[in-house]
Amino acid sequence: MFIIFGTRGIKHTVSESPVLSNSCPNCNDGNLVNKLYRRWFTLFFIPVIPLDTVDRFYECDRCKSAYNESIKTVLQRSQEEISENQKRATSVYAKALVASMTHMSVVDGNFAPEEEREIMDAIKGFPEMKDELMAIHKNVKVNANKDNQVFDFLNSARSELSSEALINILAQAAVVLLADGAIEKEEETLMKEYLIACGLPKEMYQTLIDKLKQKDMTEIKKEQLN
Repeated sequence: MFIIFGTRGIKHTVSESPVLSNSCPNCNDGNLVNKLYRRWFTLFFIPVIPLDTVDRFYECDRCKSAYNESIKTVLQRSQEEISENQKRATSVYAKALVASMTHMSVVDGNFAPEEEREIMDAIKGFPEMKDELMAIHKNVKVNANKDNQVFDFLNSARSELSSEALINILAQAAVVLLADGAIEKEEETLMKEYLIACGLPKEMYQTLIDKLKQKDMTEIKKEQLN
């Protein structure tokens, strides 16, 4: 009687390893599943004894692309970078928002209670930055644009944020402008300077004001950072 024995590699799914959902760099939609090749001792071509692990890797369940296990670290690092960038953008956005709203409220020399309420509502939207934003608010309220501080915030926003986010900042500054029911010449001039600082044409001023007068102000506050 002949005894036929040998070894062969068999691919297995690593059940205890979490699936990396929608992470395939090749097709973008596939899930990466952790796999391994294990060498088995075979008897009559039947695997009976597991031997050593030949390789571990991730395989896309859609396009079948395979990646070294280091892809998990790369993807995690990418996600961390995305989160960090989003956190930085949110910080830049919030600082420019509060600085410009506060500056707009004091430029005419009359800081109205309605304007204060609008600014406090804006600060509430960033609870993790409350202390920092309150400090900016108090500083600008007292010192206005001393050392060009407000426009420095806007310049940072221009370099970090999308045009849509910049327009949203100016829209909320315009909400303050309209909060007391009257637009002073100083406020109109300042809003045009804000537009220029953000790289937007100052001719947008009237269009922005007209739209805000027709729009529910609560809608402006619900718009998201883009």
